[in-house]
Amino acid sequence: MSKSPPDEGASRAELWFRAEGREDAQVLIALTALGMCRALSAGAISPAYACHRLFGPALLAELEQMGAHPELRDAIHLATELEDVADIIPDKLSNSIAEVETRLMKVLRVLPSNELAGEKWLAWPDAERVGHRADRYRQ
Repeated sequence: MSKSPPDEGASRAELWFRAEGREDAQVLIALTALGMCRALSAGAISPAYACHRLFGPALLAELEQMGAHPELRDAIHLATELEDVADIIPDKLSNSIAEVETRLMKVLRVLPSNELAGEKWLAWPDAERVGHRADRYRQ
């Protein structure tokens, strides 16, 4: 017996972020990764969760393909190892997270992250489906 897909009328939340261009994408990734590191440091999430949700091979491959800043690639590479650090040498986890954060901050200092040009990152996948809700975020 196969499971049927969820009802179209079922309550489901979808939220997308879209960055325009290589630099904007790198800033979005660096800021998201910093938030993930902060949550890890505070014990709000586990290293396994962070590595499953963000810090994985798919992100590394995307950064490589886009020709991302080497320091960003290095920071994310270190972040992909946080789950292993937590399992093998848990007393080094805080230092490892701090190293990732330091590298991410370096990247943010050299990328044009303070420019207000471009669209907001919040994007709607299907404007017809969400209707007017998308309009209030475009301003």
